Order: sequence, then structure tokens, then C-alpha cells
Amino acid sequence: MVMGCPTMNTLDTIIDTLANGEWLSVNELSTKAELKKLSMTTLTLALKLLADYGFIELRETWTGNPPIPHTEANLHPTIQTFLRKIRWIERAGKKT
Repeated sequence: MVMGCPTMNTLDTIIDTLANGEWLSVNELSTKAELKKLSMTTLTLALKLLADYGFIELRETWTGNPPIPHTEANLHPTIQTFLRKIRWIERAGKKT
């Protein structure tokens, strides 16, 4: 692994974490157990990579007084639908 580059496990963890459809800030993502060990640079790089290829959406929000910008991430709706279908197929396969 190249230092600072996200691994497939990291990308998978981010996708799984965002699978519920909620927008999460980069800070919230960084507190998840599997992502705690990452530097903010590596986490940001992973998010940018996933956004560049259409897996997730990123947006800037402003909170606080004075307002401070925060980046939030969410799974792209098409990917959410895809993952729901895959999970449905997996569950149906376990029943047979």
C-alpha cells in the first residue's frame, strides 16, 4: 500500500457507513471505528475518489456562528438502489 492512499477496505467501509442514506460530515465519518485510524488527508482522498467515480455525493454545509464550512458525504441514490438489490439477492439466496 502506498502511504496515504485509501485501500479497498477503506472504500468499502465508507460505502457501508453511508448506505443508510444519511448525509454525514467528514468529522462524523472519521469517528467510525474502522475509519478512526485514517488521517483526515487519507479519508478526504478516499471521499474524493468515490465522488469522482459517482459512488457518493459531496456537499458543503455551513454551521455555527460565525458559519464554518463542513464537507458532508452521502451515497449516490443509484448506488443505494444497487446495494439494496444486491442485499435482497443475498438474502433470497440464503433462504434456499
